[in-house]
Amino acid sequence: MAWFHSLCFALVFSALSNGGSATTRVIHPPRYLDTLLPNGNFELSPKKSNLNKTVIIGKYSLPKWEISGLVEYISGGPQPGGFYFAVPRGVHAVRLGNEASISQNVRVKRGSIYSLTFGTTRTCAQDEMLRVSVPGQSSDLPIQTLYSSSGGDTYAWAFKATSDVVKVMFHNPGIQEDPTCGPLLDAVAIKEMLPLKYTKGEFLYELGSLIGYF
Repeated sequence: MAWFHSLCFALVFSALSNGGSATTRVIHPPRYLDTLLPNGNFELSPKKSNLNKTVIIGKYSLPKWEISGLVEYISGGPQPGGFYFAVPRGVHAVRLGNEASISQNVRVKRGSIYSLTFGTTRTCAQDEMLRVSVPGQSSDLPIQTLYSSSGGDTYAWAFKATSDVVKVMFHNPGIQEDPTCGPLLDAVAIKEMLPLKYTKGEFLYELGSLIGYF
């Protein structure tokens, strides 16, 4: 297991050092990544007047977020049609329909490396994908049907900040027969990742400490 985590960190920092972004899927997010974005767990709900059943009406109706397209505000538990949505954290989450997206401007340090973590699951039988992006960097993540004990798989996506404010966006690029089909998203967090520094005799200790968070 130790060699696997060492390889993961090596791949992440190798990609970022070349100006790219890196993605990895983890079961338990490291403690040092667990800093929720404003309303990152979606427990601040839209006003009832801005909801048509579960569909959010209005570009700025979801507190702290900007939405585009068909975005639903979901409560965990049994759903119409016999479905059951397990929410990773708290009670509520959002569901991104065809070509829908949510975004938020986040203040960061230019040149620093950050990691986003979030819980997501697919909600229909069709293949689903989630595109995560900041300006100039993006990744398309195929959403699996696996579930952890908290109800959703946890992903981590790393990027290098190229400005003091970045627009973090989650987008469903899929076109499904049912326009509401799309990934469920919850527990969005961000944290600056301090670079590994080599000090003779201490490098392995520092790397081991990082790996110990998994």
